[in-house]
Amino acid sequence: MKKSVFSFLAFILVCGYALGQNLSPKKGFYPIQKTQRKMTQLAKNKMLMQGQEMTMITNMNMYSTVHIQNPVSDSQKISITFNKVEGDIEIMGKKQDIPDASKNFKPILLTTNNQGIIHSITGSPELLKQMEQSYSGSFQLNKTFTQFLNIKSIKNIGDSWIDSNMDAGNSMITKYIYDRNENGNAILSFTTSMIVQSDMNQNGIDVHSDLSGKMSGKMTVDTKTNYIISTDGNINLEGRMEMNTQEIPVNINSTFNDSIIK
Repeated sequence: MKKSVFSFLAFILVCGYALGQNLSPKKGFYPIQKTQRKMTQLAKNKMLMQGQEMTMITNMNMYSTVHIQNPVSDSQKISITFNKVEGDIEIMGKKQDIPDASKNFKPILLTTNNQGIIHSITGSPELLKQMEQSYSGSFQLNKTFTQFLNIKSIKNIGDSWIDSNMDAGNSMITKYIYDRNENGNAILSFTTSMIVQSDMNQNGIDVHSDLSGKMSGKMTVDTKTNYIISTDGNINLEGRMEMNTQEIPVNINSTFNDSIIK
């Protein structure tokens, strides 16, 4: 169960945050602040094993503190501390609680350059390893954390733009549209085409995944700092897993929200 929880949390972080590539703050560095964030995800997975459909429903809440520190010279430090991870998992109608895994996570420390691009990540080695495996290497890892902090400058209502990230058979191509202003913030919609390939080892068994599909939703952005206040979306992926030479059809449907709670 422990490795399954780590793998699922890695999937949450990579997919839930995998938006807004090629980002940069307005003035070179991120705004200095400390925020409490909550991320929720409800995932419904279906797999066809030996002719029988197996269902798994996972409901997770992750609480974290994001501390953006004062810039020094040409770099800036950002720490992410996981305060609480709670949830439950239901497999074929049988539900059980998932123990809080946050005590296993050391804080993650990000270092950015003066364009706001993250160029190093340290801390919580087990979680970072699972994140790397989720995308077959370092694909998206640096950018995974960048995009929930900041998005590139937005100008006029109705503007649209496309960001992409592709590496070793994985790709994420996202179209953003600046929909409207609301309470002084910008409301953006996004649609992402995804191809996800990964190789992981679960309890001594090598597992290869080959999935594709869409992610879509909306985000609220502070127009003064371009800091992302909240993101709501859903993910639909279909494909196959290879495990012990067996090919297993897979369907993943999940909804997620990431937002500042204070």
